Amino acid sequence: MGTRVHDRSPADADGRWLFGLFAVLLALSLILHQLWWDGFEVLSPHFLVILAALWVMLGPTSVVRLLIMLAAEVLAVAVDMPGVGSHTFLVLVLGACVLAYAVATTLRNRRLPGPGALFARSAPFLRVSLLLVYATAVVAKMNTGFFDPAYSCAVPLSARVAWFDPSLLDWSWRVVPAIWGTVAIELALPVLLAIPRTRMLGLVVGGAFHAVLALAGNVPFSALALALYVAFLPSDTPARVRAVIVQRPGLRAWARRVRGWAGSRAAFPVAVGGWLACAAVFSAEPAAGRELIDNGTRLVVVALVLAAGVVVVLCRAQGGPTAHPARSLRLGHPAFAVGIALLVLNSLSPYLGLKTESSFTMFSNLKTEGPYWNHAFIPEAVKVFPYQDQLVRVTDTNDPVLEQRTRDDALLVRSELERYLRLRPSTSATFVAVDGGEETARTTRASAAALPAMPLLDKVAKFRDVRPPRGC
Repeated sequence: MGTRVHDRSPADADGRWLFGLFAVLLALSLILHQLWWDGFEVLSPHFLVILAALWVMLGPTSVVRLLIMLAAEVLAVAVDMPGVGSHTFLVLVLGACVLAYAVATTLRNRRLPGPGALFARSAPFLRVSLLLVYATAVVAKMNTGFFDPAYSCAVPLSARVAWFDPSLLDWSWRVVPAIWGTVAIELALPVLLAIPRTRMLGLVVGGAFHAVLALAGNVPFSALALALYVAFLPSDTPARVRAVIVQRPGLRAWARRVRGWAGSRAAFPVAVGGWLACAAVFSAEPAAGRELIDNGTRLVVVALVLAAGVVVVLCRAQGGPTAHPARSLRLGHPAFAVGIALLVLNSLSPYLGLKTESSFTMFSNLKTEGPYWNHAFIPEAVKVFPYQDQLVRVTDTNDPVLEQRTRDDALLVRSELERYLRLRPSTSATFVAVDGGEETARTTRASAAALPAMPLLDKVAKFRDVRPPRGC
């Protein structure tokens, strides 16, 4: 029997609407991520993600389109591992788990889950994942570096909010509020979003917070967070939106016009052609193109937040209490439980000594390498694995990238240097061991030929470069 889309829930219309909104925002977040980091790239696996994302945005209620986009993203990120950002790793786990659930459900029921059913079963997993990221981020900030105004990442980030004129925020009074305000908001968000009664407040606070983060330059994670916020919307949101549209004929006409454009046969070729045209134009003027992308992507996220705020106000004007599904944080499938376990392990990895890259410690000043452990209440005794214990200073190498990484007194975790050498057989390096900033061992020369093969560890574990405390 062939697969076919099928929904039996009486709330199909609302579920389908929420699924479509989530799909559009997730696709847009992947596009913004690509633009922010690599511009209008074409010769890359991520271009397949862009094609799939554009396809999803033109048919957001298609389960097949969403699954293809997730598969493309999982493949592209898997190729880039382990050097991926925290939010990118989050998308990898979310995408893989939703795909696993969809495949398992299709094999069991002999039909593809419909958009409403897929969103309803995936939403608790999306909620718990984002709550975990917020909680991990605020725990990581509980270190001496983040609360030190001389070094805290909150200080330069808060100055970047007015990126168009940095002098507007070039005042010392913003330093302490930026540090404590960041911690207060990141501490409040998982609590507000976890409790149904306070979720709307959490969405408002989170939307404003991510708008500020986007202005400061954290566009990719802010865009992804907005997509995940769909999972926290009240279940009666679609009905409220439909009521707003019915009351405003102009909105109804505009919505019909947008659906007509998206459903036309020319929409996808035009969208892809536009991407390719921008790739050609921006490659000719890379400096101007980079500035346009930086400014434009920031403003897109802010515009999304403002539009969401308007929709929330209009929906609340309908009156009545908001509705939330029961057991909204209960995982409904083993695939989602495995995903949460992976995210928890990833969150704990810096403290356990497994890895520090992509571990949800974003802009936290956290240091767990060698003698630099600086967390305020998690003791170094919890460290189980020795991979980040030994630091080295590279004194000579034939690899320009490695030479660039080790400038400005930067140190490397020895296991990270060895991973780098294993992946580049022609590279060699001379280094000395470092303990507490002092060289303690004689010069050692290493190359890939002298190192044991560790393919699995090399693919999942990476350590950040280590610099003496001097800012973010």
